[in-house]
Amino acid sequence: MLSIYNKISDYIIVLSCTGKIIFCNESLLKRLNYNIGDILDLNILEVTKSKENNVKDRLIELEEMNITLDFYTKSNELVKINSNIIIEYFNNEKSIFIIGKEVDSKSYTMEMLEDLLDNIKIAAFITNEDGKYLYANKSFNDIFNLTREDIIGSYNSYYFKDEICKEIEVNNREVLNNKSPKIFNQKLVVNENVHWYKSYKCPLYDKNNRFKYIVAIAENISLAKAVSEEVYKNFNRTMTNSDYNDIKHHNADLNKILSNIGECILDCTQADGLSILMYDNGKEGLIPFIKLKNANKHLKNIKFIPCRIDNIYSEKYKSHFNTMYSKGQISNLPIYNQICIEGLDYAANYRIELSNEFIGIITLSYISGNSPKYNSDEYMKHICNKIAMIIKNIRLSNQVFAENKMRKYTEIELEQYLKVSADLVSMVGKDGYFKRVSPNWYKVLGWKEEELLSMPIDYIVHPKEAENFRMNNSRDNDGDITRHIIRFRHKNGHYVHLEWSSMYISNQGVYVTAARDITKNLEIEREKRNLEEAVQLEIVKNEFFSNMSHEFRTPINILIGTMQLINKNIEQNNLDIENLKKHLNYIKQNSYRLLRLVNNLIDISKMDTGVYELRSSNQNIINVIEDITVSVADYTKDNKINLIFDTNVEELITCCDPDKIERIMLNLLSNAIKYTPENGYIEVDINATEKDVIISVKDTGTGIPDDKLDIIFDRFGQVDGSFNRMCEGSGIGLSLVKNLVEMHGGKINVTSKVNEGSKFTFNIPIKLKEENNKDYDFDRKFKHVERCDIEFSDIYSV
Repeated sequence: MLSIYNKISDYIIVLSCTGKIIFCNESLLKRLNYNIGDILDLNILEVTKSKENNVKDRLIELEEMNITLDFYTKSNELVKINSNIIIEYFNNEKSIFIIGKEVDSKSYTMEMLEDLLDNIKIAAFITNEDGKYLYANKSFNDIFNLTREDIIGSYNSYYFKDEICKEIEVNNREVLNNKSPKIFNQKLVVNENVHWYKSYKCPLYDKNNRFKYIVAIAENISLAKAVSEEVYKNFNRTMTNSDYNDIKHHNADLNKILSNIGECILDCTQADGLSILMYDNGKEGLIPFIKLKNANKHLKNIKFIPCRIDNIYSEKYKSHFNTMYSKGQISNLPIYNQICIEGLDYAANYRIELSNEFIGIITLSYISGNSPKYNSDEYMKHICNKIAMIIKNIRLSNQVFAENKMRKYTEIELEQYLKVSADLVSMVGKDGYFKRVSPNWYKVLGWKEEELLSMPIDYIVHPKEAENFRMNNSRDNDGDITRHIIRFRHKNGHYVHLEWSSMYISNQGVYVTAARDITKNLEIEREKRNLEEAVQLEIVKNEFFSNMSHEFRTPINILIGTMQLINKNIEQNNLDIENLKKHLNYIKQNSYRLLRLVNNLIDISKMDTGVYELRSSNQNIINVIEDITVSVADYTKDNKINLIFDTNVEELITCCDPDKIERIMLNLLSNAIKYTPENGYIEVDINATEKDVIISVKDTGTGIPDDKLDIIFDRFGQVDGSFNRMCEGSGIGLSLVKNLVEMHGGKINVTSKVNEGSKFTFNIPIKLKEENNKDYDFDRKFKHVERCDIEFSDIYSV
């Protein structure tokens, strides 16, 4: 018996007379998420979470009655079970049986579903594998003007010709074979009228994967298809009219096209009248263009309706368009105060517009006893957009036709222009040959017209520019104007510089070109440029010597003055050890400054002559940069500047010149210290990627103006060019740094904001030397102090 209980889908739970659970079938266990061992011997109170202790007594009282009990799953989810209570024997003991099903949450009925399907515009139906109709909604029945009883049990052969039936059968078979839904565009002929439907068909299967039936919906797209075809047709007509030679007469009849579309709209909407009113921008009003059925009555004798566009789009009338209105509201609609509205129950205005251009209005009207079956507002807005495209295409076609009639006159005018133009005017084909040239070609290049027309244009273009000339022309788009300076060969052999302009006209496959002889202008510009360069070079030399004189004079004056002071103290026998040390430090600092300046000049000169070489070896570049950063800590401390060092790797071996890396870092750090105020920050950061090690030196100093960022790496380039500078310097340090970085195969750049600080970033490629040169792998820490003293010699303590 227990095995039978477990196979039953209904929920079964058995209680003892004390309320303990002594059995629960598998269906209920699964729903409550319990194992049999978890639930046995539990009290019913624990599963129903009832606060009443007399639950078992109440269940006995409810014997043979139907009641909804609240059960809770193991995860505390509420499950409502519609239960029957029965008192029977279980294992020879009187027990309480609770048998039930979960309360169905569905509140809808089949009648509701049928009402839903019968009140939608889209046709819906169900067929079996053989195409027999099992169900059809009202919209589907209305297609054939039949009742549901007439449709159910029938086949497609009752309504359609053999060719249509075969196509429908092929579609059904495709859906069945693929076991997946599909959308079809289907042509149907009903009562000799052609209709197009977009149908969606879906095969359904039961839980055992056995076929049940095909459910389908179908939407009438006849109007949309007709309008789309007219759009495509008129677009093709416009494109055809663009070629004057193919036009014999213009045959786009806008009135006929819009009348045909209007008839389709009437058929789709079942309206009693339709009119299309075109907007006249000059007169600022609407002109009745198409009047179908009852619209002839309502627009009788009306030739023009004054109406400004800003009124149509005003807040007052904006909401009155693109929607349907009932009889009581019609008189309040724009334009209807001038139209006879007698006998109308419903009316609607839909704007015809494209890309914010107002073109006109479509009006629909329904007489008494007729009303819109469905809300077609969104659909009509879509149709109006397509109609706007048709009108624009036809207008464009008419315009193109008229313009092409003037083409022959333009060609005559072009001939006259070519004769009188001072420029070298020509037309060049895509094949690279001249098609037409003006007389000035002969005057400037010495080639006769027949000679030019017989040879490709790149025959007289300078060989170094011929390939670029062809590539530039091959990339031209229709209407683009390109300009180049090209050397053309004169007939006697020398080259003439022409300023060449061309525009490609795709429908003719030619380039229209114009050129001017600028050879003399270029010679004048070249002489002017040479003169300016000579003047600038002289200015640079003067600035350099002036700067160098200042740089040498300042430390020399300090050295001489200090020596004189020492000698004076010696003569007066006033020599103090502390003062002597102080004077010796002045001598040392300014000697280092002279040495630094001389070293920089020598190194720059070596780099210019190509004799400066790196002495590279495999080094731990992290240690090299960290050591030199640590070595300048005293300078930053003396200047009350916080120095921060950070790296994302602890060790990275690469081939580099450690002395030159130190020199790069010392120069960047000395610049940062010079221009960073007290309590500022200098951050040295190292980041390693797969290919490069990237080092940055960031400060919170005075920053660099945007217009100076491009020159700071130039030789002798300084941000502050005045003689009263914050810090001394020749202006060649960053140029030297740039050269050293590039010699390592890297690049350096700077970002900066005035009064916020600067950040110099350079990268060194990661690579290893096959045979490591150990000659230079010595401890450089002992030389760091001296190198720092030399590099920082132009930083004076206040």
